[in-house]
Amino acid sequence: MNEFRYCQPNSGHSSCSACCGLYNWVGCSRALVQDWLELTTDFFSKSDRSQEDLKKIKKELSKQKPKVLYPKIYNCEFLGFIEQNPKRVGCLLHPDFNSGENLREISYYGRETCDSATCTAYLYLNEQEAELVAKTIDDWYLYGLCLTDLDLVKEFFRLASERIFQSVAPEEIMKRSELLEVFREYLKLKEHWRYARNPRRFGKYYFENGNYLIYRIEYEKLGATLSRYDKIFNSLGSEFNNQKELKFAEEILEEIFDKFVGRV
Repeated sequence: MNEFRYCQPNSGHSSCSACCGLYNWVGCSRALVQDWLELTTDFFSKSDRSQEDLKKIKKELSKQKPKVLYPKIYNCEFLGFIEQNPKRVGCLLHPDFNSGENLREISYYGRETCDSATCTAYLYLNEQEAELVAKTIDDWYLYGLCLTDLDLVKEFFRLASERIFQSVAPEEIMKRSELLEVFREYLKLKEHWRYARNPRRFGKYYFENGNYLIYRIEYEKLGATLSRYDKIFNSLGSEFNNQKELKFAEEILEEIFDKFVGRV
């Protein structure tokens, strides 16, 4: 049985390269990220794969990078589209895509680090949870956003389990299309959340003076108490201007969880 790889979980679009800086841009919209990946992929496709040529590519692309969100995370110049149909992101230097030759000595972190690196999703999401996200989101951009947002995934299971008074198993959701549909609706909020207003936020984190901090919603200023959806709101990058916005956001999530429970 093949090992389940969180970053390349299947043969579809689902793929992630967050550790290589995929989302580490100010205002990391789908369009911005795609434009950058198409540029890196184009440069690489025209190279002869020699160390000298790869160094030239690295130098040239480093001049064309969009604005980096968090400088302590390196945005690799050799992250690109490893396949176009289906569209998947990954390391252009990986031996799987270079006739078995590992070209990652030229990368910022080097071959050894790139070979052994794993992200926090491996530590906090079990294989069934990660597989569910991959099955639900067959998309090169959104899959990684959701997979690496541990609170977004974990809170769904916690809150759904509380409502039905029993554990919600990822395997059960994968078997039932009507449950997958609701989980997909929930995860899609990550890309299209109306209250994610700050381009310098990445989920619950915000960045100032080279440091990353956890954002806290000031409920008292909104005339409200701590929301049961607080962790989800922070995962979605929420910044509310008033209590009305908070209440409407809660209603959006209430509707999703009610729909899920109604189909269990």
